[in-house]
Amino acid sequence: MALMANPWKYATTIADLGQLMADWLQGRIRTWPGYGDTRPDDETRHLIPTLAAACRAGYVTTNSQPGLTPTRGYDGRMWRQRAWVEGWITDTALLEHIKAAAKRQGITVITHQPGSRSREYVPITEADGECRTGVGHHIGHRRLIATEWPGIGRHALHELRTATFLALIDTEWGRDNQLWPALTHATTR
Repeated sequence: MALMANPWKYATTIADLGQLMADWLQGRIRTWPGYGDTRPDDETRHLIPTLAAACRAGYVTTNSQPGLTPTRGYDGRMWRQRAWVEGWITDTALLEHIKAAAKRQGITVITHQPGSRSREYVPITEADGECRTGVGHHIGHRRLIATEWPGIGRHALHELRTATFLALIDTEWGRDNQLWPALTHATTR
């Protein structure tokens, strides 16, 4: 696949999307259609090798954050985070392998199949005890894909519509050393 102005529109499979996402994470391409910046957030830098490997293995990650112990934030409030990642997967064997590795480490696993919706909500970021971000709520594949993947190839779009949406959340606030090794182990078979 040649790198063009929008390489995403030439993606035909989840594997293509995974390769492109890994390339974006590693700075080889400048854009990802669902993200408003040219590079991942600074807090994610140490996760890039794990996320890129997961993407290349078939778990195309779209959002993540490291665990963060209580830290005074830009606004003077005390912030804390749970380690978390979410994305798309079509390989059922890989999905089961990731789920098993995550569960062995006490990681919460949330999956959504095509056509499903959920109001489940797990807090992952708090400021002074107030939930600022949560995951698990699922608006449905089509709406989420339209938000995260504008301008991708129609064949890749079709594969996403049949994919499983997978979120992994560390249950312990501030811990950043359980989820990532489990994901690395599961995606480097």
